[in-house]
Amino acid sequence: MKKRLWMIVLFLMVAAIGGGYTWLRMYPPMEFGVVAQNAAGTSVLVEVTNHGWKEAKVTGVTVNGDEAPDEVKMQVSNLLRGYAITDGPRDKLPEEISFENVGDVRIKAGPTNAEQMDRLDDGTATKEDRIYAVNVFHDEKVMQVQIEYQSLGMTYRETVDIE
Repeated sequence: MKKRLWMIVLFLMVAAIGGGYTWLRMYPPMEFGVVAQNAAGTSVLVEVTNHGWKEAKVTGVTVNGDEAPDEVKMQVSNLLRGYAITDGPRDKLPEEISFENVGDVRIKAGPTNAEQMDRLDDGTATKEDRIYAVNVFHDEKVMQVQIEYQSLGMTYRETVDIE
């Protein structure tokens, strides 16, 4: 009887772990929103929103297939301030917006992009509502941005087409 009980418990544990893994793969924790660029298309901003359970971290960024961009920064701002489009990472940013090294920024789990927009619309957004965007600076026009990130020990890779 004990052996049968252990087999059932083991089966349920394997099913739960496998189901959790499958669910996380099917529904990644990060969502990519606003895409903006400068007039030349050499500076591109891609909004990243983490609606998972834990912090996420961008671990790699490439452009136009697998090219390394000239420079990549994480723009950190607040929901009320928004983002700034610049031609380069050394351009002056408005107050309350900063460029950080991508590897140094942990994207906090929070509301989805749509929920953030609802907060703006109904007037409940505050300066404490952090928003993040990957800024890519390249010497030629950027057509695609590939973003690799980690969350809950899993690595994900998403491609964002720039129109």
